[in-house]
Amino acid sequence: MFTAKQGLWILGMIFLLTPSLWALHVDTTVPPFQVFSQDGEPLTEQDLRGKITVLFYDTRRTAAVNNDLKYEISDFRETNLPFLENLQVVQIIDASSANFLTRAIWRRKLRQNARKYGITLYADWDGTMRRDFGFSPRESNILVVDPQGMVRYSFLGKVTESEKSRLFVFLLTLGKENKEQTQAKNPEVTTP
Repeated sequence: MFTAKQGLWILGMIFLLTPSLWALHVDTTVPPFQVFSQDGEPLTEQDLRGKITVLFYDTRRTAAVNNDLKYEISDFRETNLPFLENLQVVQIIDASSANFLTRAIWRRKLRQNARKYGITLYADWDGTMRRDFGFSPRESNILVVDPQGMVRYSFLGKVTESEKSRLFVFLLTLGKENKEQTQAKNPEVTTP
């Protein structure tokens, strides 16, 4: 028979070991956050507004897991530019394991990798975004955020070919919806 103290301890361990209980779910608003690029430029939830954002949140161990997808999204955007002109890919690295001795090394590595891959890399220096979003520290985390700041898609781990196809169809659908909404708000603006 469990005592109340043992029951609370077990419940606490379940919550501690199950980060997905706090994870953002589809149709929830992105909470406030601030991360910084390799050059110290901030990125906040306000910078996602008005854009379709595919957000990758990784650790240095999981950063390469979905690299192929990151490049394919850029190619997919170019192929479907009339609908996806406001699509952006954001890569955030959990840098919370950096301390005052290693932070300079982390910054240098972020700059090197940003130049190498031709992208902007952002760092979550204190792990606040990971905690607030409920991201897994052991998996690649992917969110699609719509122009209004709502999470519309969430995935954890390596994206398979079938999931990639599903994601691309979803991005195109979201892009078409966004274009229709924009045209409905501004009927005098016509696009080919």
